[in-house]
Amino acid sequence: MELSPDDRRPAYLQIAATLREDIATGKLGPGSRLPSGRELAQEFGTALMTVQHALRVLRDEGLVISQQGRGVFVQAPTEANPQALEPHPLEVAVATQLESIHLELSKMNELLTSIEQQLADWRGERREDASRDRP
Repeated sequence: MELSPDDRRPAYLQIAATLREDIATGKLGPGSRLPSGRELAQEFGTALMTVQHALRVLRDEGLVISQQGRGVFVQAPTEANPQALEPHPLEVAVATQLESIHLELSKMNELLTSIEQQLADWRGERREDASRDRP
């Protein structure tokens, strides 16, 4: 499994979304043991702390449960938590903020490109003026 470089969400939210999808589709069914944190970190090409953060999100959503010394297991969605397979509100908020930041950065990049072009044009004009002034 690889993280998408085009996805603007932080790596831990991408990992949480991938695991959430595996749970929702039944690839990881209730009671299934998830790979170890180190295995997941290797699969996703991230640090162990990133995977632990993703698992914390899923734990907070009620999708997985950690058992000391045994691992992390998928919990069955319960009537008490029917929205467990929906994206975490934090994930939605972060994705929205990242989209806004990306839009602003695109605008700033366009402005920077325009300013750089104007500066290059101005420098070219000055060189032309300087060469005309020389005898």
